[in-house]
Amino acid sequence: MSAPAVASETFAARVDIKSEIVRSLIEAMERGDTPWQKPWNAQALRPTNPTSGNGYRGINRLLLAMSGRDDPRWMTYQQAQANKWQVRRGEKGTAIVKLVELSPHEAGQAGGDAEQGQEAGGQRRAFALRRYTVFNAQQIDGVPELEAPAPLDFDPVARADSVISALQEKTGLIVVHKGAQACYIPDLDEIRLPPKKKFNSVYDYYATAMHEGAHSTLHAKRLDRKEALSKKWGDEAYAVEELRAEICSAILAAETGVPVSQAHIDNHAAYLKSWLKVAAADPMAIFSAARDAEYMAGYMLELEKQRSAIGQHQEWIEEYDNARSA
Repeated sequence: MSAPAVASETFAARVDIKSEIVRSLIEAMERGDTPWQKPWNAQALRPTNPTSGNGYRGINRLLLAMSGRDDPRWMTYQQAQANKWQVRRGEKGTAIVKLVELSPHEAGQAGGDAEQGQEAGGQRRAFALRRYTVFNAQQIDGVPELEAPAPLDFDPVARADSVISALQEKTGLIVVHKGAQACYIPDLDEIRLPPKKKFNSVYDYYATAMHEGAHSTLHAKRLDRKEALSKKWGDEAYAVEELRAEICSAILAAETGVPVSQAHIDNHAAYLKSWLKVAAADPMAIFSAARDAEYMAGYMLELEKQRSAIGQHQEWIEEYDNARSA
């Protein structure tokens, strides 16, 4: 069996990778079949490469999670071969992308298709998306059986609560429970949530809280995402910001173990038309949203990690403070 092509296409025969991927995502959105619309399989939203040990991030996290595979392990044909594993005949790979730097010659051939980067040695650096093909472990003979996931050593509700508490304690975010709508108010740096008893479940409450917490990262106290505030409500910037928050909350749900219900997904279905419109008009918008959502989720999880680390030593810290004040 000959190895499928994984190298990047030549510029002469290059397909518009961005548009192709966005078309597949639009079709999935229309079916209600994207990872943020059906994020129940936490492992699917945490795809990894077993040969490198690295996790797939950004748009690739979404593309691989859309496969419907239960096994989170993905690799290239060559990586499987290097481990003496064999991709089964007839198996179709899944396309992912990587941003690579172009040589001056390649940048000249790419023209306006190249993304421009920062100055380096007095010259502009140019980048472009390149397509790679990966296969799931379920498509490969010889791959060791997937080990059953270890039981969670934490309570998902407590972990999700800690994510929100970390935003409050470490950045001064205000969380108020009143009214019937959930929202983040940038001018007040305040999240407003209905009382917990108004939600279908405690899980839906925390899924919503993490969505609004994702919005709060736009504030200057946190990630200072000024571009999210640059437009009025209801326009393209608002739709992209909602998409960022939806993807971010799906990542957080997978990382904290909080299951997301169909009722929660249905409550956010009203955004679908605006997402579709933006994705169709600007193929890079969904790439940017996935990248930003990954950054936002990483920021929130790091705050929670710091809070948890301090919490483990809280008794010692209190004893130390008491000794100093004695």
